[in-house]
Amino acid sequence: MLQKLTEFIQPFRRAPLECEACGKAFVCGASLKGCWCVEIKLGTATRKELRARYKDCLCRECLETIARQSEKSAQQ
Repeated sequence: MLQKLTEFIQPFRRAPLECEACGKAFVCGASLKGCWCVEIKLGTATRKELRARYKDCLCRECLETIARQSEKSAQQ
C-alpha cells in the first residue's frame, strides 16, 4: 500500500510500461497533478475506440498523435 502511494506521488518510481500502440517503454504520468491522458483532448468516440482497442495506457506521443489525427478527421 505504501509503495502504491509513493508511486502515485512520485511517478518516476514506477516500473516502465510498454505502450500497446508503438511498443516503446514509458512511465505512466498519473500523479496527484493528473495525467497526460486528461490533458490531451480526445473526443468521446475516440476515447471509446481506444478503450476497446487497448487494455492499458498509451505513451504521451501516441496519444498526441491520435489526438491530431482525430482533430484532422473532424475538420474534414
